[in-house]
Amino acid sequence: MIRTWLAGTLVAATAVISVIPGSPGFAADPGLDPCEFTSGSLTSLLPPEALTVHLAVASPYGAVRAAATTAINSPRGQIALKEFIPTGWCQATDRAEKDAAMNDHIIARVLATHAYETSPWVWSAANAARTASGAEKEYFVRFGLDEARAADQRARDENGANAAALRDFDRDYVALMRDTAQGEQVQIAAAYALRRDATDSDIVDFYTYAWSSFAKLDLERFQLTTAEQEMRWFAAVDRLQKAARDAQTAAEGASGEAQKALQQEAADKWGQVAAGAAPSASGWLTAKQTADAQARQWSAIYQLALRQTGPNWKAMSKPARNNRDAWERDSRNARDRAAYWEQVVEDARAAEEDIRPAG
Repeated sequence: MIRTWLAGTLVAATAVISVIPGSPGFAADPGLDPCEFTSGSLTSLLPPEALTVHLAVASPYGAVRAAATTAINSPRGQIALKEFIPTGWCQATDRAEKDAAMNDHIIARVLATHAYETSPWVWSAANAARTASGAEKEYFVRFGLDEARAADQRARDENGANAAALRDFDRDYVALMRDTAQGEQVQIAAAYALRRDATDSDIVDFYTYAWSSFAKLDLERFQLTTAEQEMRWFAAVDRLQKAARDAQTAAEGASGEAQKALQQEAADKWGQVAAGAAPSASGWLTAKQTADAQARQWSAIYQLALRQTGPNWKAMSKPARNNRDAWERDSRNARDRAAYWEQVVEDARAAEEDIRPAG
């Protein structure tokens, strides 16, 4: 089951662009593909260097982060950066979605969400797959992960220490996560651990790997959604901004009554820029609220895990800390993106006011 979610859910997340819950609608046409832009078309909206630095830090794909870093460090300077946005970004994203890159991504996620002390078979198999051949990596993702997980479960069942350490408090906390976890995937994992025919072994599995694995899916889905939304917002607002600049240039080159009409048209187009960018700012503010709620919950889980004893909670202390740190980082990024889009709105409104004819 878990392997299906690790692979299938992420692939679905890359293919379907969902709106952040509670966020305003897109400023962009939902059918518009950011990869259709010509190289350097976003320059007027955001310097390629700034967006490339953003993707080098915030993209959930290692291939995209590596390509962005390469562009930043290229001796070709601005030329490399302009080629990266959007052409290099689209190519790197496409590569990341290929099977080989996806296998690497899943292996890295397994290593990030499993500890040798609590899942030695899974961790060892994933660590070996990390430097294995392409065929061996594919085998691990398709079959080896389930085999290693079954071996860990057999070992835990035979040892009995994890099951013996379970308390009513631990079972109740799984139910709490099922009902109140900030992430949908964590809720799904908790519900599965508490299904009608579940046993104590399923509760142990939740603590030792399912909780952290599905939490990683929640984080990646958030990052993929916001990254795709950002590119679509750039697409729509850049198009509006170019039209406004063209209209302003035309107005500045005219005179008399014709100029007044063209100024009115240019002012209206700058108003469209402001209206088009406003959902981007509010969308990032909503994303920040999502990240803040996740960070608070994972901070509480981390503190709770440190106070608990036994092997089950021990498995969650490091993932909980890592999740807290990751969501706090994404919150800061969302804050910065909201501030950027608020400035775009403010600049557009100022341009609208400056060029609109009196009376």
